Amino acid sequence: MTALERPKMLAGDLHIYSAPRALLRHIQWSLNSIFDSLVSIEWVNQPLIAGASAMSLEWKSNREHASKIASTLKSWHFVRFEVREYPIGGGEGVLYRCTPDLGLHQAVTASTGDVMIHENRIRTLMDSNATHESLRAALDGALGNKWDEELECYRRALEVAEQLQRVSM
Repeated sequence: MTALERPKMLAGDLHIYSAPRALLRHIQWSLNSIFDSLVSIEWVNQPLIAGASAMSLEWKSNREHASKIASTLKSWHFVRFEVREYPIGGGEGVLYRCTPDLGLHQAVTASTGDVMIHENRIRTLMDSNATHESLRAALDGALGNKWDEELECYRRALEVAEQLQRVSM
């Protein structure tokens, strides 16, 4: 088997920042199906929303999972999440972010994790936005700035909740 024939290894991470407790089993079953194995999830309480939980999950695989995860989770309107996947050893990756208010955002990422906007997309945005303000808004949308802003408080809350769970163990 040559290097070109060998499936590339991918790494990924999923952060569900808030999900209603009523959906946790459904999310578990969906992830088990996507990964074709039992996935171990440790849910923590999401302090920003009563009755919500949060979790983080990392994986390595030679199969792409991020798009399937994003597609599945976005179908449940009240789930806030980020899922990213990238080739081990470098190269472009993908990032999906979703909130109930904004919906799903997909971006290409560099090996550093930075969101990238490819040349053709920039040209299209320049051609379809006549003013500086509209171009700036279009670039903000392509970068996913609104998703970052909305998810930031949930990221911090998940970080604190996971730290508290580690301390209590």
